[in-house]
Amino acid sequence: MTRPLEGITVLDSAHQYPGPYCSMLLGDLGARVIKIERPQGGDAARRNPGFFRSLNRNKKSITLDFKKPAAKEILLKLVGQADVFTEGFRPGVVDRLGIGYEDLKKINSRLIYCSISGFGQDGPYRDMPGHDLNYQSMSGLFDSIRDEQGNHVPPGIAIGDLSAGMFSVIGIMAALMARAQTGKGQYVDVSMFDGLLSWMSIRFGLFFHTGSYERPYEAGYGVFKGSDGQPFSLGIAHEDWFWKSLCKATGLTEYEDIKGAERITRRKELQEKMRDVFARKPAAHWIDMLVKSDVPIAPIKTPDQVVNDPHVLFRNMIQEIKLSSGEVNKQVAFPVKLSETPAVIQGPPPELGEHTEEILLGLGYSKEDIQKLRNDGAI
Repeated sequence: MTRPLEGITVLDSAHQYPGPYCSMLLGDLGARVIKIERPQGGDAARRNPGFFRSLNRNKKSITLDFKKPAAKEILLKLVGQADVFTEGFRPGVVDRLGIGYEDLKKINSRLIYCSISGFGQDGPYRDMPGHDLNYQSMSGLFDSIRDEQGNHVPPGIAIGDLSAGMFSVIGIMAALMARAQTGKGQYVDVSMFDGLLSWMSIRFGLFFHTGSYERPYEAGYGVFKGSDGQPFSLGIAHEDWFWKSLCKATGLTEYEDIKGAERITRRKELQEKMRDVFARKPAAHWIDMLVKSDVPIAPIKTPDQVVNDPHVLFRNMIQEIKLSSGEVNKQVAFPVKLSETPAVIQGPPPELGEHTEEILLGLGYSKEDIQKLRNDGAI
């Protein structure tokens, strides 16, 4: 079976979240991914096995201490055979280590070099430290995530990290396509901040048009509870027909002809009426009834419910792989279905340095050479 990135080699030196997520997706698409880790401890994500395993399938692990000349020599040999190099250090660090884009381009002019950082490789904020929530805050995204009382609510997932991983895949794929036409590699500068700003496009579109980026929601859009306290979401964004169906099904027929704009201005009043009705029966009753009435409603599912969901299982979105220890590990599969070149999980997440010897033997090192490198702390 042909895969889109078959024959592409990715050297992934980025740790924790965005870089590993990016290289995992590239691996699903067929790329050979070599994960470069520190000999002592490796990727810090390894401290949490569940977290690490969720981002590092399809990869082979080699340990290199970039501060050792022998390790840097190994890296340069790998670069000579690679197509993509990713890094997630703070701006300027790779240049000090002698493994920046200008250094590696001399070894391989076809190399796609992807740097992932908080604010990008230039600009006033380049050297500011931060984590996901900080980038959300600076981009305006966090300002749009509030509860009913107006309090900011930190999201349960690292939105900036994930967006950076996705934009890294897009940037790398675009650079690979350009290389197919020009024969030249290029530098890909991915900023978590920029990615979040891009995801705020609609909000800023509203801001540019009206001076405010608040998106007013109507009465039929929100979270409600049944008599058993179980929550569910209603997703009537603007559609009069969905609202009419909701009102008929819940007995609120005197409100069914209220149009979208009025449902926004009367949101609080109408939602109080809806909550009174929903409090009369369990959530499952309302979900069943409103699904049959073609109203966009959904239970708010927990992870154990999601992994056993019939739709998730039908779409084969949860897959099992065997770790090198023999333990069975569940993974969330690649989310895009390609009819002719489907993505495939190639293998389990690696143990630290599991493939160091295999990779070095492939580069021409002898077993004696490898042992000496170990003794010197280079690998």
